[in-house]
Amino acid sequence: MPKTTRHRTPRQSHRVTAKGMTGLGGGRWGSVPQPPFWYAASVQLCGIYPFAAGTTRPAVGTPLGRDMAVGSAVAGDMKTWYDAGLISSPSMMLFGLNGNGKSSVAQRLMYGMAARGIAPAVFDPLKGEHVAAVNALGGTTVSIGPKSRDRINPLDLGALGDAAAKLGGKVGEDLRAQAVRAAVDLVALIVQVNRGRPLTDVQDTVLSLMVRSVIDRVHRPWMGDLLAAFDAPPPEALMGRGEGEDPEFRRQYNDLRASVWSVLNGDLAQLVGGRASVRLEVGNPGGFCFDTSAIPASNRRLLSAAMLATWSIGFGAIDAHWELARHERAQAEAAAAAGEAYEPKVRWGGYLALQDEFWFPMRACEGIVDRADRIGRTNRGLGVSELKITHSPKDAFSLPNSQDRETARGFAQRSGVLGLMALSMDDLGWLDANVVPLNGQEKSIVNGFNAPPNWKPRLDGEGNPLPPPGAGKILLKVPGRVGIPVQMTLTEAEKRLHVTDERSRRHPHPQPQHEVAGAAAGERSAVR
Repeated sequence: MPKTTRHRTPRQSHRVTAKGMTGLGGGRWGSVPQPPFWYAASVQLCGIYPFAAGTTRPAVGTPLGRDMAVGSAVAGDMKTWYDAGLISSPSMMLFGLNGNGKSSVAQRLMYGMAARGIAPAVFDPLKGEHVAAVNALGGTTVSIGPKSRDRINPLDLGALGDAAAKLGGKVGEDLRAQAVRAAVDLVALIVQVNRGRPLTDVQDTVLSLMVRSVIDRVHRPWMGDLLAAFDAPPPEALMGRGEGEDPEFRRQYNDLRASVWSVLNGDLAQLVGGRASVRLEVGNPGGFCFDTSAIPASNRRLLSAAMLATWSIGFGAIDAHWELARHERAQAEAAAAAGEAYEPKVRWGGYLALQDEFWFPMRACEGIVDRADRIGRTNRGLGVSELKITHSPKDAFSLPNSQDRETARGFAQRSGVLGLMALSMDDLGWLDANVVPLNGQEKSIVNGFNAPPNWKPRLDGEGNPLPPPGAGKILLKVPGRVGIPVQMTLTEAEKRLHVTDERSRRHPHPQPQHEVAGAAAGERSAVR
C-alpha cells in the first residue's frame, strides 16, 4: 500500500483578546454577559470591588434623574451648583408646555433643598398643587381669594414691621423704612392693575406721599384711610406739590382718588378692602405657601393683584427672618463669650422662592415689571434661591412695551440655569436669539421630548393612561456649557402628594391585556 503522509496542524498561539485568551485552554468566551448596574451614593458603593465608577455629570445637591444620553446619574439644584461655582447665581427659569412635569421638577427641588434646611417659599397661583407638599413639610399655608379665610391689607407693614418694632435701633429704623417702601410699591401696583394703565410720574409721587402719611398718622391703616386722605390731604402732600389749597389739590388728583375709590368698591375690595391682613410665621423651617387657586384665571385683575401682593408679603417675611436670625445669632455669640448658653429662637437656613406662572401679573398693565422686580429683591439674595416657572419664553415678548420686554428678558438672562421642557422650535429659536445660545442638537432634543413613539394608547399595567411622552424630561442649560438632558421619575411619596389632574382624570375603554402590557413597558414610573 502506498505510504500516506500525515500533516500536523501547527499549534495555535495564545494571545489575549477582549473576550479572554485564545488557543487551547485559553478560556475565551464567545459572548461576554453584561454585568448589572446600580446607582447609589459614594458612601454606599465605596466598599464594592472592583467596579465602582463615578459619573461625569453634576453629582452634588438634589437627585434629579438620569442623563438621557449616557445613563449617568444627575444631581443638583440652584444652591449647590452656585456654592460649587458651577453657575453665576442661585436661580433657575423653568419653561415648558402644560402637563410635562414642571411642577414635579419644582417639587423635587423643593424636597431636596428642604432636606438640607432650605425652607420653601411657594407662590402657587392657579392649581394649588404645591399646598400638600408644603403641608407635608410642616409649612404654613395661606389661602387667598374672594371666599378664602385670609385677606391682605396693602398698608400693613407685615413681618418687616413686626421685626422693626422688635429689634429697634438703627436696624429697626432701616427695616421699617423698607416695609414702608414695600407698602408704597404694593399700593401703586394694585391701583395700576385695577385701572389698567400706569400712573404718571406726578401721580406716582403724590400716591407715595399719601401712603407714607397715612401709615405715619393712622394706627392700623387700610385703603379706606388712604381714600379719606384725598378729601383731607395731609400737609406733606400739599407742600410737596406746592398746592396752597385743598380744593385745588382735589381737582388736580381727582382721577387718582377715583382709582383708589374703584379699588375699594370693585372686585379687588374682596381681597384688599379691610384692615385685616395675613401674618406669616417667621422662622418656620417648613416654609410657607400662598395658595390663590380660589381665584379664577378669568378674573385677571384680581388674580394679578393677589399674586403681586403675596410676593410682597412673602419676600418681606424672608427679609424679616434674616434680620431676626442674625440678631439671635449675635445674642448666642455674646452669651458664649460670657460663658453662658443661649438658644436662638430663630435660625436661618435659606429659602427656595418658587414663583409659578411668573409672567401672569406682568401682562396686567404696562409698567408693572419694574415694580414687580423691586418686590422680589430680598435684602440677602445670596441666601435665597429662585425658581421662576412659566410656559413659554415668549411670554416676556408679549408685554406691552419695549422697556418692559427688556426688563423681563433680563430675568431669564440673569438665571444661573435654564430648565427647558418640551418647547416648540419657535420658542427655542427665541431663546437662542434673545437669552442663551442653543446648538442644533439641544433644540432637537427639547423639541422632541413630546413626540410619541406611535399612535397606540399609552397605558400602565392597570389600564390607566400614562403621562405625555415628554413628562419628566428636562434639558438643564447653563450658559457656556452643553445642555444635559435628564429623565426624572417620581418616587411613591411624590406621587401621593402630587396629583395635578384629579378633576380631569381620564377613564379610557378597556384595552386587550397584551396591548396594555406592551404600552406600559418601561414607563411605569413616568412623571405626571
